[in-house]
Amino acid sequence: MASGENKLEEIRNKIDKIDDAIADLLSKRMQYAKQAKDEKVQMNKLVIDRRREEEVIEKWCERATRSRRSGEYDLNEEMMKKIVEIIIEYTLKNEMEE
Repeated sequence: MASGENKLEEIRNKIDKIDDAIADLLSKRMQYAKQAKDEKVQMNKLVIDRRREEEVIEKWCERATRSRRSGEYDLNEEMMKKIVEIIIEYTLKNEMEE
């Protein structure tokens, strides 16, 4: 295998490891979301909390802004917002199906 091919394979392996870590963290996030839902039910609170959703979305967008300012990497606010909105959507869907 050519040197470039080896390097590409190495980079792809690193990406795969990051994807595995992201999946593991999303699974943990879902577990904590279920715990939060259970607490809300015990406290007779609504499961859906739009204010909290907006807070989470805002935090994700702020992370993108900080990343861009620090020069770490150019995380796009639009991308971050879409990602977290999908996470919230599927978290709520999962919670409502239980």
